[in-house]
Amino acid sequence: MMGKGNNAGSENSIISSDMKIRGKISASGGLVLLGTVTGDIKCSSLSVEESGVLKGNVDADSVSIAGKCDGQVLADIVAIKSSGQVSGEVAYDNISIEEGAKIEAQVGKRKPKE
Repeated sequence: MMGKGNNAGSENSIISSDMKIRGKISASGGLVLLGTVTGDIKCSSLSVEESGVLKGNVDADSVSIAGKCDGQVLADIVAIKSSGQVSGEVAYDNISIEEGAKIEAQVGKRKPKE
């Protein structure tokens, strides 16, 4: 549910389900992916919804995956939902994986920032 929360001042950008984007995406706030992106994403938070498909790398503070993600995921917090499908590499500080998620990726703790 999207509503009032602690992030009342931050905006989420939405890539709708009928959109297909190629190239790098950079957002200072959050990004909700309902469509398809082929390319790298850098943002504060990324939510790949069930209809969302990402083929590329992610660098974010938090990432939630309910759709498909193929590439490198670098995030402080990673949440993979039961409908999520992840392949590639996942580097995290904190991770949660729901039962039913499909993961074919190298998964490990993120190296400390120097």
